[in-house]
Amino acid sequence: MSSKVIDKIMSFLGIEEEEEEIQTPQPVVSFDRRPKVVNIHTNPQIKVLISKPEKFEQVLSICNELKSKKPVIVDLQKMDKSEAQRVVDFLSGAVYALNGEITKISGYIFLVAPENFDVTGDIKEEVNALYNLN
Repeated sequence: MSSKVIDKIMSFLGIEEEEEEIQTPQPVVSFDRRPKVVNIHTNPQIKVLISKPEKFEQVLSICNELKSKKPVIVDLQKMDKSEAQRVVDFLSGAVYALNGEITKISGYIFLVAPENFDVTGDIKEEVNALYNLN
């Protein structure tokens, strides 16, 4: 009993006798469990939102989609020219703040893309060629 008291006091003071123990390594992976299978093709399908705002107040929903890392095609053909300019100016500021990109497709149609979305090629030329707008 006195050895237990001494052991407790020594343990409290941080003084412990070193005991040599031979430890056998334990297996890290148990063989009774099934290995986890991970699909390497996990690219989520990208959805592009098409927005046709009629009022300037609707631009906030476009910015929320942009903040959620989703690209948006904005069709401003139904808006007054001065309000459409305000929307483009607001979206340009939002895109700049979020390191995104805004691209004019044609007339009053714009692609607003977040930073994780790459836009390659000239969309304007591709749309014109697709619909024979030249």
